[in-house]
Amino acid sequence: MADTPKIVGARISAAISRGFEIAGQFALWAFADYQAEKEIPKAVEPQRLSLADQWSFLSDIVLGAVSRTNEASRCHAAATQQVDLAQYALMSLVDELSAVMDMGDRVRRRATVHVLGVAPVPSLRPIGGAIAA
Repeated sequence: MADTPKIVGARISAAISRGFEIAGQFALWAFADYQAEKEIPKAVEPQRLSLADQWSFLSDIVLGAVSRTNEASRCHAAATQQVDLAQYALMSLVDELSAVMDMGDRVRRRATVHVLGVAPVPSLRPIGGAIAA
């Protein structure tokens, strides 16, 4: 029984050394690809553009920005018109409903209806008996 602590200690020591060995192998395996990916290829300088190509590139950017600005203005105008139409429809609806609903604190004037006077119907007889050609 005196040898039991020595045997347990030896087994623990062997298990620890085996764990370090496994951890070392794992580290080598895990970082093997990392080292290969870390190699950076030589930087290649891009080919310089001629002045005509530079001007074409810049003018394409400016023309694209102008076209997008025009499109944004057109969309803004269409949206403004739609908002105005929606507001008009809402106000008309409120005016129509105010006749049958209590609007609370909101005082709305009733819509005014303009009646056109009835004009006498002109005679369909030709003047002086003449027929216009």
